[in-house]
Amino acid sequence: MPTPSGTGAREAARAFYQAIVWQEWDAGYALLDSASRARLDSSRFATLAKVYRGGLPFEPTGMQVSACEEQGDRAVAHVVLIGRPSAHQRFKDTAILRHGSDGWGVSLSPNFGVPRRR
Repeated sequence: MPTPSGTGAREAARAFYQAIVWQEWDAGYALLDSASRARLDSSRFATLAKVYRGGLPFEPTGMQVSACEEQGDRAVAHVVLIGRPSAHQRFKDTAILRHGSDGWGVSLSPNFGVPRRR
């Protein structure tokens, strides 16, 4: 049976990106889906998350989930990271989440933590 809309995917996405902003790597790792956790350990995640955060064009100080659409056991969250030196600094990202036996988790894309070309 499909999961009803509004079951926690938005909150999981928000918590994951807050962990990235606050550099709380263990908290971020705990919010990954089981497939992502099986693919990499917490140390590797921390390394990739630091590269992801360091690749932003500004220092992130906050975030918001602008939209989150749940479709059964899959959700797509649209996230905006906000930063210094001004509130006009913004970076848009999209997260895929999967619902499993332990709830909603962020499914890391293969290019998470791969340095961006500038």
